[in-house]
Amino acid sequence: MAHRQFHDPDADGWERSDMPIVCESCLGPNPFVRMQRIEFGSTCHISGRPYTVFRWRPGNEARYKKTVICQEVAKAKNVCQVCLLDLDYNLPVQVRDYALGIENDEEPQSGVGKEFQLQKKIDEGSLDSSFANKRPSDLLLKLQRTAPYYDRNRAKICSFFVKGTCNRGAECPYRHEMPPENTELAKQNMKDRYYGVNDPVANKMLRRVAEMPKLETPEDQSITTLFLGGVNPDVKEADIRDAFYAFGEISGVRMVPSKTCAFVTFTTRAAAEAAAEDKQHTLMLRGQRVRVTWGKPQAPPREPDGGAGA
Repeated sequence: MAHRQFHDPDADGWERSDMPIVCESCLGPNPFVRMQRIEFGSTCHISGRPYTVFRWRPGNEARYKKTVICQEVAKAKNVCQVCLLDLDYNLPVQVRDYALGIENDEEPQSGVGKEFQLQKKIDEGSLDSSFANKRPSDLLLKLQRTAPYYDRNRAKICSFFVKGTCNRGAECPYRHEMPPENTELAKQNMKDRYYGVNDPVANKMLRRVAEMPKLETPEDQSITTLFLGGVNPDVKEADIRDAFYAFGEISGVRMVPSKTCAFVTFTTRAAAEAAAEDKQHTLMLRGQRVRVTWGKPQAPPREPDGGAGA
């Protein structure tokens, strides 16, 4: 067969698209943002496929942003085409997979292997990721960013200002400030963020989770009650039981709506300790974070006075 002299975009798997797949933070607060669409304007930084590039400015004080990966690659991990963060939780892939208990499969190292794996998913119809269908863990709900973070779109730091040679003053489109001393976050890699391996931002978040203070277990072995603070009035007793039933048998749940708190008592001390260790920083009820601490021992009832004639 004669060699094809001209590329056929459809046959070669080149991507055409009319709208990008981006998160709300990268899109910006302006609902009428104007975008440049450049068909086959670049190659995907992950798969190497030519794709349609979108470029826009998310705000007056923001820098121009553009898509850096193709849509097939973004759908496979459910990430934004610009920042490569998860679309549902706005977290790095490594943090999301850790919270969901997903183990990363071994990815092909060669470009041919990556292209074969991507094309196989497209042919099987399994390209759309199912991360959104998984039940979010309490840790994931705690770490997720619920509001857009537009500071991510700020202009980059002026390298000439850092050297002390920038003479453009207020007309300089870059930020005139010194970079932070933390060099760990400066070593970010696009492929590491996408595959969720050795991502500095994710490592910092996971290290912060590991350094959270732990509850001190009371010495009194008779204490099997946990105190829940900041309980929303909409929370029902069934919601609390559903959150703690997996740790052991619950002997009772007492709601105190006037003080926005509740008490959950287990039949065994081992069940109470397991629940306290697992839920101390991750308990969410009706979308609101709840504080978990150990209950205090009840004071013994006072004996009635015998009176003067006793």
